[in-house]
Amino acid sequence: MRKILIIAILFSIFGSRFSILCSQNWTTFNTTNSELGNTVLAMVSDQRNNKWFGTDLGLASLKGRTWTDYSMFNEKLKGQYVNCLSVDDRGIIWIGTDDYGVIEFDGSRWTEHKEQMKRLQMKFISEIAIDKNDVKWIGVTLGGLVMYDGNQWEKFTAANSGLLSDFILCVSIDRRNRKWIGTNEGLSLFDGNRWISFTKSNSKLPDNIVPSVLVDKNDVKWIATLGGLARFDGNEWKVFNTSNSPLPCDQINDLAFDPSGALWMATDKGIALFDGVGRWHVYTPNNSKLPNDVMRRIMVDGQGSKWFGSSLMGLVRFSAQPVVGRVVDRNGQPVQGVEVQCGENVVTTDVNGEYYFEVATNANVTVTPNGEGFTFEPAKRTLTTVSGACFVEDFVVTSGGLVAQGASAEHVMVNPFLEQGYITITLESPEAEVEFLNAKGQNVRTIPNYKNGAKINITRMAKGNYTLKIRTTKGEKTLLFNLK
Repeated sequence: MRKILIIAILFSIFGSRFSILCSQNWTTFNTTNSELGNTVLAMVSDQRNNKWFGTDLGLASLKGRTWTDYSMFNEKLKGQYVNCLSVDDRGIIWIGTDDYGVIEFDGSRWTEHKEQMKRLQMKFISEIAIDKNDVKWIGVTLGGLVMYDGNQWEKFTAANSGLLSDFILCVSIDRRNRKWIGTNEGLSLFDGNRWISFTKSNSKLPDNIVPSVLVDKNDVKWIATLGGLARFDGNEWKVFNTSNSPLPCDQINDLAFDPSGALWMATDKGIALFDGVGRWHVYTPNNSKLPNDVMRRIMVDGQGSKWFGSSLMGLVRFSAQPVVGRVVDRNGQPVQGVEVQCGENVVTTDVNGEYYFEVATNANVTVTPNGEGFTFEPAKRTLTTVSGACFVEDFVVTSGGLVAQGASAEHVMVNPFLEQGYITITLESPEAEVEFLNAKGQNVRTIPNYKNGAKINITRMAKGNYTLKIRTTKGEKTLLFNLK
């Protein structure tokens, strides 16, 4: 009954408000304030944290606050779709285009591969992945997979290899230097000798169209499909979709990890954030500065900022770090309406018991729940150098409390654990003097140096009405207390 009462009182005190802090951390770039086209097709960040963007109008870069339109320097990029970008260990930018195949740019010189592009029929480049040996694996939308080791070119197709389809959507390199190739007919794995195919018919892949594959630090594959997100550790599959998770849309277009290891997903209904276990947060135009629901590309740069590319609506940079947590009761059920403070900002938990803040990169903050008349375990959480999405462990409502009254500025709350035979007193000062007076005003017990939050055993005290006097350096507060 006590747990139910706690939740009921929280509802009545705080209601169902849930506010989200944003605005200052979101910046939109488009044709009006940058050198970008409004359709962003590719993004990459180099070793100096310069950003490079492929659009429907060519190639652009952002170095600090300076934009450069590289279509001005290379005629073949004018009006050209730049579909993919990669950076090798030497800092060379590899550019995949529609009509001119693959182009290299070292910062001053452009290198084309006209003869090979023509011989291998390499138009409509969709992906350029670079493996641990600096070998380039080039996906061609309608032309298979091309390997380039700096000297030799080799083409793999469905006709001459175990590749599932010539329609290549993505290529990713795992920790063992194996290639994972997403196609429109499933997922192909190539270890240099052997091919393995994963489709809906022979695995738990949720859909055969695979726009993106990402490999985490444990060599687990995260696979974006048009039927949801798949996690594959080499043995077991786990699928996340709209029916079994908060994922807003089953069509996932792109994936990226932030420095904390949290997974960011660009979908057709906003951006989803996932801790990889069970915690989610979803960004839409309703709770963020996203220009629309449909997000095509995603990138996390060297400073932890997230970049979201859209079709027709430009580019959005999200420079803050999210802090997501929950407040639950002792049964693990969500508690709505608890005010939670982080720095100077206060939000309120939603129907899922969730609260959300945005903090600066490398911020040091303390998160504190504030339910008048209630205590929490822990009382607060201190977060240091927040560098990515931070999913905070649950705050647990441990008891209903009684607020002591008086002129003192000290906030004092008495928490009765009567069934367990003790009470605790929560205050802002590290210690206090606690005095018990009986109904006649006579002193029956004094604790001269009570430590904040310590247990006071009441099993040997006589039943009846008491007045508690709690004195700190800020003054005195009192509370009428009945021990039945």
